[in-house]
Amino acid sequence: MKILTLRDLESTLSAPRPARRRRRGMSLLEIMVVITLIGLVTAAIGVAVINQLGKGQSDAARNQAYEIAKSLDIYKLQNGSYPSTGQGLSVLASPPKGKPIMEAVPKDPWGSDYIYVIPGQKNPSKFDVRSKGNDGQEGTEDDVGNWQE
Repeated sequence: MKILTLRDLESTLSAPRPARRRRRGMSLLEIMVVITLIGLVTAAIGVAVINQLGKGQSDAARNQAYEIAKSLDIYKLQNGSYPSTGQGLSVLASPPKGKPIMEAVPKDPWGSDYIYVIPGQKNPSKFDVRSKGNDGQEGTEDDVGNWQE
């Protein structure tokens, strides 16, 4: 067993240490990987948000069609029958007699007028109130209205 002296201890403590290489920053490859990951996450979130926006517009159009249908039911109570297809939805804002049921007939979320057909194709015993949907073409899969899906 060796006994350490003060001189041995001083020489051990004052011995030069091997220089450690300090790593600073990130390499170009690491930066590119991080940027790529951020881009992928942003793209995935963007797609999800756009899908939700489209669903929200369809839901809003369906709800407006149901509200217009309720207004048409009120019109029938006041006038004895539903308006003809030729009269259209404008009679809700300016009926032939009585007070207007709606201030104005709203446009669908895509800026088009709602279509009113009596008797309806989807509601043969009543009427259809429908929107052409996002594509603006009647009779396609994205049409929404006052019927059950």
